[in-house]
Amino acid sequence: MNKIWAVGLALFWMAANAAAQLNVSAPSTGSAAPGTAVFVAGNSSGNMAGIVGCDSSALLSVSTATTTQIVALSGTKSVYVCGYVINGGGATTVKFVYGTGTACATGLVSLTPAFTLASGTNVSLGGGLGYVMKAPSGNALCVTTSAAVAANIHIAYTQF
Repeated sequence: MNKIWAVGLALFWMAANAAAQLNVSAPSTGSAAPGTAVFVAGNSSGNMAGIVGCDSSALLSVSTATTTQIVALSGTKSVYVCGYVINGGGATTVKFVYGTGTACATGLVSLTPAFTLASGTNVSLGGGLGYVMKAPSGNALCVTTSAAVAANIHIAYTQF
């Protein structure tokens, strides 16, 4: 007889008659996952998908109306953003975009709407586990601002 338990977003399946076994190993940070690793996943549009954990961060302070790179492109890796905070120092709009070339100038695509900010206002989304936006492989992640006032952007991200 099979039993199914739902824990948060993850679904674990265990055969009632199977002997439970715990395998512990200590691989080096950044090494490939061991064969005994447990896969934690969630339901994503009806399919099982792994949960992304972000292990890097980037900070960008902009004070001109421009598009500025915050994460460099990698030819084979996508950029997954798990959380961000945007702080406005005055009246401006800020949006995340991706593209190639200097400051994402080639093939520029919006990832978010243009968030309208005033002095001292914040926009934030995500908590570092599970991604809220993704720039496809071969693209850099950039930020576009509309006015020559301060905007501070902090992101949690990973690339693979």
